[in-house]
Amino acid sequence: MIAALLATGCSASLASSAAYATPPAIAATSTAPATGYDGLIGLPLSAYGTSEQDDVLLDRTNEALITRCMQSRGYTSYAGQKETQTAAKTKREKEAIRPAGAWGYIGSATAKRIGFHVGVPLSATEGPTGQELEDYKACCDKADKQVPSLAGMQGWKLTQDLFGQSFQQASADSRVGAARERWSACMKAAGHPADDPEKLANGFLNAEKATAKEIAAATADESCTRSSNLAAVYFAVLTGYQQQLISANAKVLTGYKEQVQAQVDRATHLLAAPDAT
Repeated sequence: MIAALLATGCSASLASSAAYATPPAIAATSTAPATGYDGLIGLPLSAYGTSEQDDVLLDRTNEALITRCMQSRGYTSYAGQKETQTAAKTKREKEAIRPAGAWGYIGSATAKRIGFHVGVPLSATEGPTGQELEDYKACCDKADKQVPSLAGMQGWKLTQDLFGQSFQQASADSRVGAARERWSACMKAAGHPADDPEKLANGFLNAEKATAKEIAAATADESCTRSSNLAAVYFAVLTGYQQQLISANAKVLTGYKEQVQAQVDRATHLLAAPDAT
């Protein structure tokens, strides 16, 4: 779910909604989350859909089902085509596992180490060919039928739309705008003039790895995000808008939450029972 929401763009079909949203009240003093990752998983809408732990379970279950299927087809040494996911645990892992995002929020350790080049690279493995590939595809289809994906269903679509809508609403909020202006003034004073945190980060990502210039800009970004209180204001405002959206869509979201739990329960059962079908 977290990966999906990070891919949620600012859809043009949602653009007009930001202008009609009622600005939510927030605390006079807001505290920034420990990392941008913590801020994302702590959002109200993140409670709808799979958690990172759920995603790890579903990934492990899918790999286990494919492995059992392949072995039943005679590939007795088959042990999987990819490494399964693991949940981020340490602050360093949490800082580096997610993009800086539209709020220009990235941890100091990550900024100094890899600049804006955040994200955990996926290890590449050589896939099957020939008849083994055909059997692998058949096993994938079978695994998908045993634990059907919720992607594309009403609750999933609504959750994605509401995330996109809340991002737009927060971006258009005057309090976030004021914090972004403070951030921009700080960045200019630090020798890295920029108007938008996301554009600043994206401007360096064509390089294969972080340069000294990128590290300096990312470090200034982290410092200015703290001094401007941008992350604290952004997540507080975003939380308020999401709470409004949840209240207006409670029935569908509650039903989706029940579907997710049923999917996780099914995966748990299949992972524990090798002969289950």
